[in-house]
Amino acid sequence: MLEGWFETDSGMEPFLIEDQGSFVEAIEEMLRYDADFGSTDMEVEWNGEDATKAAYDTVEEIHNRDG
Repeated sequence: MLEGWFETDSGMEPFLIEDQGSFVEAIEEMLRYDADFGSTDMEVEWNGEDATKAAYDTVEEIHNRDG
């Protein structure tokens, strides 16, 4: 389960993704939802553990992979 919040132009937006198989798949879903995800302030938990740094790193890896 991926949950947390991220900053948008209209303020803090909470999110919760329960049904993704992997951390990377959940991050990819958030990027499909909002292309700016990972480029603003955010706090992320994966299965109850802090995963904020991992989320930033994964977004960067996805951007590098997909160009």
